[in-house]
Parts: sequence; structure tokens; C-alpha cells
Amino acid sequence: MIIATLIIGVIGLYLSFVMMKTGWVRGILVTVFGIVMLGSLYLVNANDRSHFGMKKQTTTTTHVIYSASPNKALPMLLRQDVGTSGKRQVYIYKLSEKGKTTHTQADYLVTNHVAKTSKKTATLKTVKTEWVYQNDFYRAFFSNQNNHKLVKASNTITIPNAWANLTTAQAKALGKQLKQAQNPSAADKAKMAAAVQQAVMAARMKNPQMTAAQQQQVIAKAQAQLKQQAIKAAIKAVTAK
Repeated sequence: MIIATLIIGVIGLYLSFVMMKTGWVRGILVTVFGIVMLGSLYLVNANDRSHFGMKKQTTTTTHVIYSASPNKALPMLLRQDVGTSGKRQVYIYKLSEKGKTTHTQADYLVTNHVAKTSKKTATLKTVKTEWVYQNDFYRAFFSNQNNHKLVKASNTITIPNAWANLTTAQAKALGKQLKQAQNPSAADKAKMAAAVQQAVMAARMKNPQMTAAQQQQVIAKAQAQLKQQAIKAAIKAVTAK
């Protein structure tokens, strides 16, 4: 509506100033359309610079998020620097287990904080402050321009203790290390076998009547623990660089 008002003011001023003969009617019309044009320009500027007709609105939303890693055994939250200063980052995650990765808003008005929790679910809590119109009249008058313009936003990402928080570069380095670990040396294989055997012996001492099925459970548990230890060691290695 403000654009239409501005156009009417410009056209009316042109027609009355150029097309009409000198007289009191012309003077009145020039004054009226001049005020309409200048008033429209002023209101457009006031809306753009001072948010005339608008108010600040703060909303809080919380979403469950999922690991950015396709490997369920290695859940992680990824981060990527914004710009070259290294002071701002976007965080990469998923909104569903099988969905595509997404990230927090890449804007210098957005701040991010990561916290750990003993819970098994990761969440993203966003507190956002925006400029919105005071009522439908102002929204229609300014053609919805600048509506929901961001003032500031803060994200609190809470991830389980088991999750890793890595940069994209660290995640790539971790992937290479884990790929290499899939082909262990003879010495590493011997260490793993000895550790599994030690776990079986300890379990037998506690339960001499252990069945073959129970022994397999002990072996599987020991192997899973060794795998987790290897992953933790690899994460520690890439984050130490």
C-alpha cells in the first residue's frame, strides 16, 4: 500500500505541477500531492531504519536433533567456521534420523552454545527476537516488508555425553583413522585377542558354570568395549591437533 501511495503522490504531483495552469487549484494539488509523496518517502525510511509500525517479538522453540554422522556407533555434532576469524560457527545436525543434514543459521546476529547432558536425546533450543508488525494495518500498509527481520538469536545445543563435537576437518581426519583401523596390524590383533581372552577368563572366575552362549555374550561385550575405546582414542587424537 505504501508503494501505491508513493506512486499516486509522484504522478499526482507531476500532473498538477506540469499539466495544470497556474492557479489556486494547482497550488493546492501540488501541496497535497507533494505532502503525500514526501510523507510516503518518510514512512518508508522510518519503517526501514527505525522499524516504524513494528515491535520486537521473542519466541522460543525446542527441537529434538539427531547425529550428523551416518554411523550410529559414532554420533556427533559437527561445526564449521563462518568467515575467517574463527569466532563464529554453524553447527551441523539432522532433524530426523534418516533425514539430510542441516545447520544453524549462518548469521553474525546468531550465537551458539553447546552443552553436554546425561540424557540420551539431543536438543536444539532457539530463542529468537524479531521485528514484527504491530497489527494487520501496518502489515498491509508496508506490504509486509521487513516483517520477521532478525534482531538476535541464540541457540543452545544440548548433546549426550556419548556424542563427539568436532569440526568438519576433524571429522574427515577421524574417518581416515577409523578406516585405517579396519585393517589392524598383527600386533594390534594380538592385543585385542589377549584383551578379549582376559575378559572371558575374568567372567569364568565369577561364573565357572558359564555356558557357550554366555561366553559369546562376554566376547561380544568385550569386543564392543574395545571398539569404543579405539573410537575414543581416535577422537582424542584428532581433537588434540
